Amino acid sequence: MRSRIAWCVMAVLLLSACKKMDDGLEGPAPIPFKNTDWRLYGTMPEFETWVDANSVKHEKQFAEANYTFVWMVQRYFADQIDPETKAKYRLKYARSVIHCELGRMAGVAVSMQNSEDKEIARHDVPAFMWEFTTPEKNSYGADFVRQICQIMAEKDAAAKE
Repeated sequence: MRSRIAWCVMAVLLLSACKKMDDGLEGPAPIPFKNTDWRLYGTMPEFETWVDANSVKHEKQFAEANYTFVWMVQRYFADQIDPETKAKYRLKYARSVIHCELGRMAGVAVSMQNSEDKEIARHDVPAFMWEFTTPEKNSYGADFVRQICQIMAEKDAAAKE
């Protein structure tokens, strides 16, 4: 009987400790649908890429690294198939983190939505699993990193004034 009580007390203590570890943590960043400033970044044969200029920002928990975060959306002209769910999507929202000083970028989140804007899949990457890559020189990716870092530099300069 005492061992059952001991196990119950231990279980309660462990569960309460878990709750305290989660206090203050936020879930994944939501896709910006309000207060956005979507700007056409470029058009490819299969899709258009739009960037939310308002989402270009730093986050407090990554202040030391001085990362820049940004949301973009690829609007496909034809249905695409998500390899995991096998569902069709037309919109692919992606959040990226950029280390401007090094010119490196990593994917943070991706959400695929159908033509009615209903989410069919979402994949978030925890910070400890971010895989930064350096885009090839003079590529679409390198230009993207340069432009986002320029927007962030302008926002930082304006905040100092």
